[in-house]
Amino acid sequence: MASTREKRELYEAKQRAVKYYNENGVPKKIEEIMNSMFYDNPADVYGYLSKYFETLAKPPTVSKITARQAYDSKGQPTVQTEVHGTVKNEDKLLYTHVSSTTNSSLLDNVRVEEREVDDQQRQENISAAINILNSDINNRIHATDPTQQDEVDRVIMKLYEELKVIEDERLAKEAEEMIKDDGESSHREDDKASVASGKKGKNSANSSPKKKGKSQAAVYVPDEPKEKLLCGSNAFTAISQATCCAAAQVKHVDIYEHVACLRHGEIPEKFSVPLPMVTIIQSGRAAPGKLNCVKEFMVIPKHDMPLKKSMTYIQQIYNYVAKQFFAKGGTATKLVNDIGAMCPTFDKAEQGLDLLQEAITNCGLTAGEDFFIGLNCAGPEMFDYEKGKYEVMVGIAKVADDLVEFWSDLLTRYPSIIAIIDPMRKQEEEAWMRLCDRISDRCLVIGSRAYHRPGLLKDEELTENFKSSGIAFKLEQLNTVSDVLTCVKKMEGKNRK
Repeated sequence: MASTREKRELYEAKQRAVKYYNENGVPKKIEEIMNSMFYDNPADVYGYLSKYFETLAKPPTVSKITARQAYDSKGQPTVQTEVHGTVKNEDKLLYTHVSSTTNSSLLDNVRVEEREVDDQQRQENISAAINILNSDINNRIHATDPTQQDEVDRVIMKLYEELKVIEDERLAKEAEEMIKDDGESSHREDDKASVASGKKGKNSANSSPKKKGKSQAAVYVPDEPKEKLLCGSNAFTAISQATCCAAAQVKHVDIYEHVACLRHGEIPEKFSVPLPMVTIIQSGRAAPGKLNCVKEFMVIPKHDMPLKKSMTYIQQIYNYVAKQFFAKGGTATKLVNDIGAMCPTFDKAEQGLDLLQEAITNCGLTAGEDFFIGLNCAGPEMFDYEKGKYEVMVGIAKVADDLVEFWSDLLTRYPSIIAIIDPMRKQEEEAWMRLCDRISDRCLVIGSRAYHRPGLLKDEELTENFKSSGIAFKLEQLNTVSDVLTCVKKMEGKNRK
């Protein structure tokens, strides 16, 4: 009886095995590869088989997200995100990504108290982001394919909208309770005020009205209200970036190749390396000196110069500038900020421009032919909201129309300037377009703060009332990889590269 039962169990197991292998097409696949391998006659038989069956394996999926606090290259706290995945039935770490510090919305010349509040809010955002990554995002993107960037970004942005609704409802409820409490306290104050109103009324009748002082308010287009984001919103950018990098690891390609594949649908045969724009000197309102209209002095090689050669020249230019500062002011003038740029005392833009042109010439190059200069003007930062004018230098303020003439004249005297970033606020539409008409044939006008972030810009209709030669997209806060790629395609379609 035992022997009969064992035979029956063995027969049933064989039947289940046949069904299992047939359902997964194993016999057919083995027959195909065996026939193919016989004719190919590979030297490494098992390597040949391994490579073949690897193409039949299920795509890797995300199994777990782990986030913690880390520090970026500036020593600032930020978010570190680990993406774990299931690859060929094995759980492994796919990628560890450290997000760059989100740029502060504050101007560089704000008071210390405001900076401390901003630092505290930054820390709160990081803590909230880590919590969201380890809980809600971890649950939502579990078992998703990291190579499907659009799907990953769609899932996390849907989660963001849900969390935002919950937070808005909570804030609305708190506001209602505060209004209710204020209403009760105001009734008590009204009762007290009515008792004293008779006495004050007699005295106020005899008092003479105060003369109003003369004041002239500045007239300008106000800034747009700041977008209210959910605390911890940088978690969504962090996971979008981390997943993109993990997908490149899974596909065994470099990150730039994977991003190019997301953009074009396939990996291009040829790639072009972006031109380096390196900041040598930092100035602006927060720096010493009277110069406000230029925040960064940058050098840019010509487009056909090899990258290795370009970086060698950039290093030589940087060292020459450092030596000049040291010769004039000693060691203190060689101090650099957190991006490695020198911060001298400049009173006018010509000082920095002359020094960079001198450094380029010292390398045996021609400024305006072999190497060019770029200026980050940071228009919103030099705008004085009390005067309604741009304070290009301490004591010298200009309206938008005068600023057009100022930049046009500077570029005429320095033809080596090939790019300016944010020459004024985006609210100055007419002046911005007039400046583009004047200089865009010889200089790029690039918008960094002139457009909404990619997550909003992708759904906006572009108009002809506001243009630029280029746009700087930043992958930070609530922007995703898909948002940036969508905006790149959108701008290229409108010929706004």
